[in-house]
Amino acid sequence: MSDVQWLRKYETVIVTRTDAGHEAQKKLYEKIQELVQKHQGHHVRFELWGKRRLAYPIRKNVKGIYLYHVFLADESFVQELQRMLRLNAAVLRYLTVLLEERVNPATFDFEKEGQFDNLPSDSDDSDRTRATTGWEAEFQGREYSSEDDEDEEEEDEDEEGPEGKEDPEDSEGDEEE
Repeated sequence: MSDVQWLRKYETVIVTRTDAGHEAQKKLYEKIQELVQKHQGHHVRFELWGKRRLAYPIRKNVKGIYLYHVFLADESFVQELQRMLRLNAAVLRYLTVLLEERVNPATFDFEKEGQFDNLPSDSDDSDRTRATTGWEAEFQGREYSSEDDEDEEEEDEDEEGPEGKEDPEDSEGDEEE
């Protein structure tokens, strides 16, 4: 048998409170780094996705800061990570997904997979220096407004037809019976 220590590849998305501050974000990142080292894992990737509107309010927060991590680690690391995230007051939600079951860290291409964004500093309150994702590049410059929703609702009503009138196809079916 070989002495290869197989690890698992995980990705974790963490949503934190926007009012937690830069120091809390930095402490969370450092705790995750310490945990990875403690479990002999490897932190492969970190992306700061920035402040986004939540689909629904979580603990009275309508916006959150999204952090994306990719790790090579064992199962005990994930259990400890989730325990730590559950206890952290700045964390609103998190999700960890297993990407690959067996990864050999000796042959893993860290250069290809690796990317580490910088955490924002206290003086930098904007997300403008952050790289844009494909989604942002596609819709860059388009502002969202509630008027867009109203226009879509009006179009939907037009497609359904005016209320109170029967569909001509339905009336033909009644005559044949």
